[in-house]
Amino acid sequence: MALPQLSQRRIIAYNRLSQEVGALNYFTRMTKPTGTLGERSRRELNRALRLANRIYGREAGIPKFRLIDPIDPLSMADLLLLVSRLTTAGMTFEARYAHLGAVAHMPQPAQYGPSGLPAPRR
Repeated sequence: MALPQLSQRRIIAYNRLSQEVGALNYFTRMTKPTGTLGERSRRELNRALRLANRIYGREAGIPKFRLIDPIDPLSMADLLLLVSRLTTAGMTFEARYAHLGAVAHMPQPAQYGPSGLPAPRR
Protein backbone atom coordinates (compact mmCIF):
# COMPACT_ATOMS: atom_id res chain seq x y z
CA MET A 1 0.00 0.00 0.00
CA ALA A 2 1.50 3.31 -1.07
CA LEU A 3 1.36 6.16 1.41
CA PRO A 4 -0.11 9.45 0.25
CA GLN A 5 2.11 12.36 -0.63
CA LEU A 6 2.51 14.97 2.07
CA SER A 7 1.06 18.43 1.62
CA GLN A 8 3.42 21.31 0.96
CA ARG A 9 2.51 22.77 4.34
CA ARG A 10 3.44 19.56 6.15
CA ILE A 11 6.73 19.32 4.22
CA ILE A 12 7.61 22.88 5.24
CA ALA A 13 6.76 22.11 8.87
CA TYR A 14 8.89 18.97 8.72
CA ASN A 15 11.82 20.91 7.24
CA ARG A 16 11.52 23.47 10.05
CA LEU A 17 11.54 20.68 12.64
CA SER A 18 14.47 19.02 10.90
CA GLN A 19 16.48 22.22 11.23
CA GLU A 20 15.63 22.45 14.93
CA VAL A 21 16.66 18.83 15.51
CA GLY A 22 19.86 19.42 13.54
CA ALA A 23 20.68 22.39 15.75
CA LEU A 24 19.98 20.33 18.88
CA ASN A 25 22.21 17.54 17.56
CA TYR A 26 25.01 20.01 16.90
CA PHE A 27 24.57 21.57 20.33
CA THR A 28 24.69 18.27 22.18
CA ARG A 29 27.47 16.65 20.16
CA MET A 30 29.86 19.51 19.48
CA THR A 31 29.61 21.84 22.45
CA LYS A 32 29.46 19.14 25.16
CA PRO A 33 27.17 21.14 27.49
CA THR A 34 27.03 20.49 31.21
CA GLY A 35 24.55 21.27 33.94
CA THR A 36 20.83 21.71 33.31
CA LEU A 37 18.78 23.59 30.74
CA GLY A 38 17.61 27.08 31.56
CA GLU A 39 14.07 28.36 31.16
CA ARG A 40 14.62 29.80 27.68
CA SER A 41 16.16 26.58 26.38
CA ARG A 42 13.27 24.56 27.80
CA ARG A 43 10.78 26.83 26.04
CA GLU A 44 12.61 26.36 22.72
CA LEU A 45 12.75 22.61 23.24
CA ASN A 46 9.03 22.51 24.06
CA ARG A 47 8.33 24.43 20.84
CA ALA A 48 10.20 21.75 18.87
CA LEU A 49 8.34 19.00 20.75
CA ARG A 50 4.96 20.58 19.95
CA LEU A 51 5.93 20.76 16.29
CA ALA A 52 7.05 17.11 16.36
CA ASN A 53 3.75 16.05 17.91
CA ARG A 54 1.83 17.99 15.27
CA ILE A 55 3.81 16.43 12.40
CA TYR A 56 4.11 12.88 13.73
CA GLY A 57 0.79 12.77 15.63
CA ARG A 58 -1.03 10.62 13.08
CA GLU A 59 1.91 8.36 12.30
CA ALA A 60 1.74 4.81 13.63
CA GLY A 61 4.89 3.67 15.38
CA ILE A 62 6.25 7.15 16.07
CA PRO A 63 5.90 8.02 19.75
CA LYS A 64 4.33 11.15 21.17
CA PHE A 65 6.71 13.52 22.91
CA ARG A 66 5.86 14.85 26.35
CA LEU A 67 6.63 18.50 26.93
CA ILE A 68 9.40 19.42 29.33
CA ASP A 69 8.26 20.44 32.80
CA PRO A 70 9.19 24.10 33.35
CA ILE A 71 9.98 23.45 37.01
CA ASP A 72 11.92 20.16 37.01
CA PRO A 73 15.51 20.50 35.84
CA LEU A 74 16.43 18.67 32.64
CA SER A 75 19.89 17.11 32.74
CA MET A 76 22.11 16.84 29.69
CA ALA A 77 21.62 13.07 29.70
CA ASP A 78 17.85 13.66 29.48
CA LEU A 79 18.42 16.12 26.65
CA LEU A 80 20.64 13.65 24.76
CA LEU A 81 17.99 10.96 25.05
CA LEU A 82 15.26 13.32 23.86
CA VAL A 83 17.33 14.53 20.89
CA SER A 84 18.07 10.92 19.94
CA ARG A 85 14.34 10.10 20.03
CA LEU A 86 13.54 13.15 17.87
CA THR A 87 16.26 12.17 15.40
CA THR A 88 14.99 8.58 15.18
CA ALA A 89 11.41 9.78 14.68
CA GLY A 90 12.58 11.99 11.82
CA MET A 91 14.47 9.13 10.19
CA THR A 92 11.37 6.90 10.45
CA PHE A 93 9.20 9.63 8.96
CA GLU A 94 11.61 10.19 6.05
CA ALA A 95 11.72 6.45 5.35
CA ARG A 96 7.93 6.36 5.08
CA TYR A 97 7.71 9.36 2.79
CA ALA A 98 10.55 8.82 0.34
CA HIS A 99 9.61 11.95 -1.58
CA LEU A 100 10.83 14.05 1.38
CA GLY A 101 14.40 13.16 0.49
CA ALA A 102 13.70 13.68 -3.20
CA VAL A 103 12.46 17.22 -2.55
CA ALA A 104 15.52 18.06 -0.49
CA HIS A 105 17.92 16.76 -3.13
CA MET A 106 16.30 18.20 -6.24
CA PRO A 107 18.78 20.20 -8.28
CA GLN A 108 18.25 23.92 -7.88
CA PRO A 109 18.35 26.24 -10.88
CA ALA A 110 21.58 28.13 -11.31
CA GLN A 111 21.24 31.38 -9.39
CA TYR A 112 24.64 32.73 -10.32
CA GLY A 113 26.26 33.22 -13.68
CA PRO A 114 29.86 32.35 -14.60
CA SER A 115 31.04 35.71 -13.25
CA GLY A 116 29.76 34.89 -9.79
CA LEU A 117 27.08 37.56 -10.02
CA PRO A 118 23.38 36.76 -9.88
CA ALA A 119 22.13 35.39 -13.19
CA PRO A 120 19.76 37.68 -15.10
CA ARG A 121 16.06 36.80 -14.91
CA ARG A 122 14.44 35.57 -18.05
